[in-house]
Amino acid sequence: MIVSHLLFANDTIIFCEARKEQLSTLSWILAWFEAASGLRINLDKSVLIPVGGVEDIEEMALELGCKVGLLPIVYLGLPLGAHHKAVSIWDGVEERMRKRLAQWKRQYISKGGRITLIKSTMASLPIYNMSLFRMPKSVVNRLKKLQRDFLWGGGSLERKVHLIKWEVVCTQREKGSLGIWKIDPLNKALLGKWLWRFAVEKDNLWKLMIGVKYGQEEFGWRTKEAHGTYGVGVWTEIMKEAKWCWDNIKFKVGKGTRVKFWTDQWCDNVVLSHSFPQLFEMAVNRNATVNEMWDLSSGQGGWNLRFHRNFNDWELDLIRGLLNMLRDFKISSEEDVVLWKGGGGGGGGGGGMPVFSPSVLAEMMRPDGSSTISVLGGESLSSRVGS
Repeated sequence: MIVSHLLFANDTIIFCEARKEQLSTLSWILAWFEAASGLRINLDKSVLIPVGGVEDIEEMALELGCKVGLLPIVYLGLPLGAHHKAVSIWDGVEERMRKRLAQWKRQYISKGGRITLIKSTMASLPIYNMSLFRMPKSVVNRLKKLQRDFLWGGGSLERKVHLIKWEVVCTQREKGSLGIWKIDPLNKALLGKWLWRFAVEKDNLWKLMIGVKYGQEEFGWRTKEAHGTYGVGVWTEIMKEAKWCWDNIKFKVGKGTRVKFWTDQWCDNVVLSHSFPQLFEMAVNRNATVNEMWDLSSGQGGWNLRFHRNFNDWELDLIRGLLNMLRDFKISSEEDVVLWKGGGGGGGGGGGMPVFSPSVLAEMMRPDGSSTISVLGGESLSSRVGS
């Protein structure tokens, strides 16, 4: 797959080989664009960025009429070319949060106001970065300390007792606590949403590129595991969330051509190979799709389950149990789709079907908070902004 350029609003990235002929051709294309459109390209704000070692880069930049840049650069608010595990990519986020939650502000704001400010800061400043990169533990700990100190007081200038454990503060408001987002689960939920998007989106450019680079598993619901030289990068970190993500995804069968009968979760929220391991061992085709197990030759169709041998008397209850589970399911002309078991409402063209919601998932990942109500006495400080 070849990508020659990327366009977003008035920003353009053009990819080409490090050869003077290609730069010369690109220069002519830009000149023709200016002549045809009446617009002018601001080459003073444009940079030529080499990837790897490139000879004569200064001469090439002169040919194009722009400056030479170096990776990493900031593009659309994210570091382009930076190592995905580098702590430095979070410097800007941390600095903006420190300014927003500066200690001098807390003396003028009530506890309810502080909680509201912590929530709004958490819901805006780091979300963009957290949706693509895994936040290092050191950064997570610094941001948690920043939030704690702003809520209760503390820091380098003063020492204050933190009245409640931070784990308790981060439990749900419905359980009597303050409902502040916990950074780690929110980061996991935002990363996991890419796996959900890969399964539900069709021909988006990002999905096509990821699919070409890493390959796709059967039926195209997910990518293959990243190994070797291709295993270093953002997608490898995202793939670390695959297990819990797919544990919470089920299939809604339509045609049944992209769902495996025995090993995918499509029938009453169970995997049939787990519920009926003995039948699975006897199955003729353990990798059969739902469509392949459906027989259209008799009227409206029915299940045609094929096994290596006939059943013994003591095994008949197993097949009856399986057929009882299957009786409400049948093949249709619709496409197979994935559903998010955790709920989260409809959307994304889902026609009201449950879809992946990072906020709902992060809510599920909150600490239990069973002791919260007794600690806080059932009082929700976040609702008392004027206290």
